[in-house]
Amino acid sequence: MMTDRLTLAPVSALVRGAFDAGAHLRHARFFHPRGVRLSGRFRAEPEFTRLFGEGDRATIGRLSKGVGTPGGIPDILGLAFRVLDIDEKPWDFALATTGQRPVARLSLTVARGWDSARFGSLLPYQWDDSDPLWVLAEPDPGLPTSTSLSTLARHVHEHQIGYTISVAGYGPARQTVGHLALRAADPGEHRTDFYDPVLNHPADVALLPRAVQRLRESAYDGSRRGRGVENRETGRVEVDPHR
Repeated sequence: MMTDRLTLAPVSALVRGAFDAGAHLRHARFFHPRGVRLSGRFRAEPEFTRLFGEGDRATIGRLSKGVGTPGGIPDILGLAFRVLDIDEKPWDFALATTGQRPVARLSLTVARGWDSARFGSLLPYQWDDSDPLWVLAEPDPGLPTSTSLSTLARHVHEHQIGYTISVAGYGPARQTVGHLALRAADPGEHRTDFYDPVLNHPADVALLPRAVQRLRESAYDGSRRGRGVENRETGRVEVDPHR
């Protein structure tokens, strides 16, 4: 393990530096620079309450455009959310629009609308000594048909939106984990505006492969440093109406 860390150290430094520089130039995240802040509840299915606890679990979230294309131009979309686990500790998920078939889950896809966006974790998780499991999110009906963030912001101020969260292994079968219900966040509900799935997850949950996740963490760290926020982001992010 220590040898792996030493081997990856130079690469991690390059990744961190690249994302630091890119975020500094953009004055925003390297990817997913603009988004809509959300809050709500997550309710796990009975077989997953051992991980999340029973009943409604407090959740904050963010829907975003990966590249930041203007208006309703198609983009790689993102869904990030934080839910409290059974020990009342934060568990972060950062999903992007991916293919839905087993092999296609490893590739990012461009979405044409929030209503048709299907999200995945791109890389798998492992818990309870399970085989690798990809986390997937499918929207409830009724979301906007374009990828405009301003249209989405207006929609969530008037309507609750929802996602079915499921997991899938190497095959096509899925198992529902729970349901995510979100609305526009009030100003005081967000104490952070970044989500780190590499750092924030239960101790008995692993992200695979571990070497790639260490590089991913370097990217997250570089992006935060480049925009100079670390843990200082508070308040509400206003959505640029032209995005």
